[in-house]
Amino acid sequence: MKSKLRRMTKVLWMAFIIFIQVYWYKFTKKSPQEWDKLWESIGKRFRRTLFELEGLLIKIGQLLSIRGDLLPQSFIRQIQDLTDKVPPSEWREIEAILISEWSGAIEDHFLSIEKTAVASASIGEVYKGVLQDGSEVAVKVQRPNIQSIVQTDFRTLKIIIGSLTTSSPFQKGL
Repeated sequence: MKSKLRRMTKVLWMAFIIFIQVYWYKFTKKSPQEWDKLWESIGKRFRRTLFELEGLLIKIGQLLSIRGDLLPQSFIRQIQDLTDKVPPSEWREIEAILISEWSGAIEDHFLSIEKTAVASASIGEVYKGVLQDGSEVAVKVQRPNIQSIVQTDFRTLKIIIGSLTTSSPFQKGL
């Protein structure tokens, strides 16, 4: 519960700060160059937070990174690598998931499994392995605690979207 609250608070606080900054820039009629710097700064903070929190938020960031029709390019440039540079989880967490899912030691199923992900995404990761019969396989594993993370993220996004529908400072070209 504590980590869910921390996660939700971190995302809501980030959204609040972005809203305040954008409203302030609109109110004070900043120049296009100042807006560009603001959106670059927002993009950097957004990216850092998404990489830290992982999960559904990265998926949202990936979606936003291809929406140059909605968001300023200075923001988009900062989050473009969300589509292909998601850091993997620690092996010990993945190992615990595999042991739990298969109700036993990894060695009961594999001759070997690489401890470094060959691919890592917002919801899952892929590892190379060799089964007991010698077949090479790809093992796709959901990120640790992903179900809980997704539920928390949906609740948080519901709050943010509800706030956006009542009054939004965001318009393309700001």
